[in-house]
Amino acid sequence: MSRYALFLRGVNVGGVTVTSAALRECLAGAGFTDVRTVLASGNAMVTTTRVDRGAVRARAEGAIEAAFGRAIGVVALPQAEVAALVAACPYEADSQSHHAYVVLVPDAAALKGLRAAVPSPGGYRDEDWCAAPAPLPAIYWWYPRPRDGERSMQTPVASAIEAAARGAMTTTRNVRTMRRLMSG
Repeated sequence: MSRYALFLRGVNVGGVTVTSAALRECLAGAGFTDVRTVLASGNAMVTTTRVDRGAVRARAEGAIEAAFGRAIGVVALPQAEVAALVAACPYEADSQSHHAYVVLVPDAAALKGLRAAVPSPGGYRDEDWCAAPAPLPAIYWWYPRPRDGERSMQTPVASAIEAAARGAMTTTRNVRTMRRLMSG
């Protein structure tokens, strides 16, 4: 048996609603066991007999599309990889000035392209980024918290991530969320 974290892309934003209860039911119906959701942003931990991440992802995506009537991309990572991503993060997860994010990019070519497209670290308001250690499929992003009156900021790194996301499967999670998943 293998324990996997599933990260759904783009749910509970922009009118795409997937409740935690419905997601648990959907994944359990697809044969996953010990299903646990974390927060209402498309995060789940599951146990499966499958060990291939591609097979885990395909099963989850198929079940989600059948249940919710739309294709929703999923990044599937073994629980040990989630723990390694959290442990290797160079940024403070509980900072008062910045958010620490993990941008998951499971396709090696897309990850290489994103790393090449993101501007040099140390830019706008101490925004920063760095590559996760190989072979982890991610970059870390140190994003300044919006100031009073700012809803969000379109920073150089944010722009590069957004452009890369148009052509490849990516999803971004706060390091605190990744920590919570690690314990599941």
